[in-house]
Amino acid sequence: MKASKEITGRNIAAIIIILTIVCSAFGCIGGDKPSEKKPTGPWVPPERPYVKSIDTSQLKLGVPSDATITICNNGIETVTKEKIVMTATAVKMDDWKVNLGMKSMSTEEKTEEYTLEFDDRIESGESHGLCAEFNLPAKVETKIGKVSIAGTYRVVIKVYANDKLIGEKILTDLHLT
Repeated sequence: MKASKEITGRNIAAIIIILTIVCSAFGCIGGDKPSEKKPTGPWVPPERPYVKSIDTSQLKLGVPSDATITICNNGIETVTKEKIVMTATAVKMDDWKVNLGMKSMSTEEKTEEYTLEFDDRIESGESHGLCAEFNLPAKVETKIGKVSIAGTYRVVIKVYANDKLIGEKILTDLHLT
């Protein structure tokens, strides 16, 4: 009984050795050359994000103000044309009467879109701040007269470089005063 187990164990070991030799000879072990490898998983974003940061701390209602959006050119070509599309949707207004009146409005009626275009030159590997200048009114005319638009907004910022969407940021609770 003991002898047959040894023979079986030796046979298995011999088969494994033969398979290893055959596979290594025909390229089964070790995979493709690095230049021939195909992606096997989902796309992984670059180490540094395209849209590095968004500074809205200087954005105020009723006075000219700005927001700075810093982008990083992670590509291999120079960026010569940038576009920022900001979509702001009112979520909750500071004035309770305005907030109550907003309940009957559609999402489209509570949304504004701003498009800004730049022609700054951003070399590969460089970061660059784009200053988006705004002159948002403190009050708007409605059926009941002028009302304050101070409140909380959901803002979607899409950044394009050389006409390609390179990043999107969502600010869920931007408070404007």
